[in-house]
Amino acid sequence: MKSTDWIGNLISITIFSVLALASFGLSEYLARGRGPDASNAASGPSAIIDNAKIVRTDALGQPQHRLTAARIVYNERDDRSVLEKPTIVSLASNKPHTVMRADQAVATHQQNQIELSGDVVITRDAFGNQPNARITTSRATVFVEEERAVTDAPVFVQRGLSTLQGVGLRFDQKTQKIEIISESRMVVPKESKK
Repeated sequence: MKSTDWIGNLISITIFSVLALASFGLSEYLARGRGPDASNAASGPSAIIDNAKIVRTDALGQPQHRLTAARIVYNERDDRSVLEKPTIVSLASNKPHTVMRADQAVATHQQNQIELSGDVVITRDAFGNQPNARITTSRATVFVEEERAVTDAPVFVQRGLSTLQGVGLRFDQKTQKIEIISESRMVVPKESKK
């Protein structure tokens, strides 16, 4: 083998090694998201929706809930949505009409857990022999798929002419049960005698 062949082979191997190393380094750099475009995209929200209206359906395509909000700021990286002035309305035809409102909310767990805060008001229409109900509190957690809401904050419940106050609440929309957890006080008006 001539000495020029040996030098040519060494140069070719060196060039291919440098190209492979540069390609690997660039690949790792981009995969870690340290490029200038990736860092800017990761710091901001994935979507901002003004005057949002979202309808959630069941497996058969029947509407179950409608969510409206003045604004939704969604961050896909954190699986988190911040909602301004949210309203959640039950649309199931086999259950009483229920509306949940708040000043703000944070939705997580693929939008299945919603933390309502501010002036939280839950209203339920009358059904069967049960009167309409209105629940007010400062915060509540709604589990959308389980159709229930809970809070550990002070609550005020008005059912027909009766009122109930306490600390903490469990509201199950499937069974329509409203339960005060502690320090409950109930006021039932006396029936008027005619």
